Amino acid sequence: MYPERPIALFLYLNYRVNVENEPRHFQEKHDINGRSYTVNNETSNVTHHGQVVAQYRKACKWSQEDLAEALRIDVRTVQRMEKQAMIKDIGRRRLLVGLLGIPVVLLGLEHEKSPVEQLNLLFNDDRMAFFEDEMAARWDLYFTGGTLRAARGLDIWINEMTQFAKSAQGTAWHERSLALLTMSYQLQSCVLRDMMDYSNAYIAARRAYRIAQELDDAELMASALARTGITFVQQENPNEAIRYLKGALKMIHYQGLPVLKGYILQALSEAYAKAQQPQACWQSIGQLEHVLEQNEHVLERSNTRFNAASFTAQKGINALLLHDYQRALALMDKSLLTYDPTLIRGRARLLAQKAEVYYGLGEVDVSVMIAEEALQLAHSVGASKTHARVRQLHTALLQSPWRKERSIARLGALLSL
Repeated sequence: MYPERPIALFLYLNYRVNVENEPRHFQEKHDINGRSYTVNNETSNVTHHGQVVAQYRKACKWSQEDLAEALRIDVRTVQRMEKQAMIKDIGRRRLLVGLLGIPVVLLGLEHEKSPVEQLNLLFNDDRMAFFEDEMAARWDLYFTGGTLRAARGLDIWINEMTQFAKSAQGTAWHERSLALLTMSYQLQSCVLRDMMDYSNAYIAARRAYRIAQELDDAELMASALARTGITFVQQENPNEAIRYLKGALKMIHYQGLPVLKGYILQALSEAYAKAQQPQACWQSIGQLEHVLEQNEHVLERSNTRFNAASFTAQKGINALLLHDYQRALALMDKSLLTYDPTLIRGRARLLAQKAEVYYGLGEVDVSVMIAEEALQLAHSVGASKTHARVRQLHTALLQSPWRKERSIARLGALLSL
């Protein structure tokens, strides 16, 4: 967990006692790769970077493994780093400042300030920006790298954000820290949903909603409700999903937010399709078209995705659920032409549903071939729900007139790996 003020103050003053009265002669140098770093020509006065890192890490009750995971490096690198008098990589030093709350002067990142100014570094713009950038990176990892990667260290991160929000009470950063915490819980809800741990996904979403309520933030409350609704969609409970998604949509009715609205309407249209309510489904699609035409450039914080390719894909998914297979195939093919290739989890899901379309059309070999591709992508990002969808398709194939086909046996073998 991040150090609280008393710990950070003690460690900082402990280092100041030893060095505050000694002269400094800092000089900017460059290593062989052209990266700049700060050195002190009076080598006897240089703070040992590795020792600083080790002491702050221990104060945070982090193991070397915890720090390695946070920095996305191996444990041996952390061990070597804690023995180094100077950490040459300035980018890594900045990360350590953000992660462990180390005063910047102890890692040679700026000229030393007064003790009062140093205390303010615990809650300064740089540190808050670091947390916000890290939160954005975690969401990007979820969308592009998949569930398993996004899940790594997420519990530790949430504990850290909880402690940081508590420490920030009474400061200018309190609301921003709570916004980070609610989005952390929303990410956890998405990850757990994708892992089909639905009961804990609901718990995480409820926590996110309560924090957003404390902020009285309609956007973050609506996104928490929407993610709960999508969990109900995936759990094959469309009626409950409709209730949550309509509530989320109502909450931001007068607030713009086209991406969040599009995200909610996509899910709502799918819930109506699953409930076999075609008129309501296509009405939602009509509203989606209107949202897509809007050219508002609004900074949204809910980390949702909605664009023309996902809109076309959603129409194809709805057509599949309503058993209009030819229309579904045309729409899915059109969507896949422009679908962002980095969004592997979404692409795997769309391919699995395309395999279902071909099964509905009676083209079993093509269905199995596409299902295999979807399965490979799902495995690569830990998409449990897509894996389960392919397994359901395989079960249906085993009960069909084509059950003795070799391609079906091959798909079963892949599922058993």
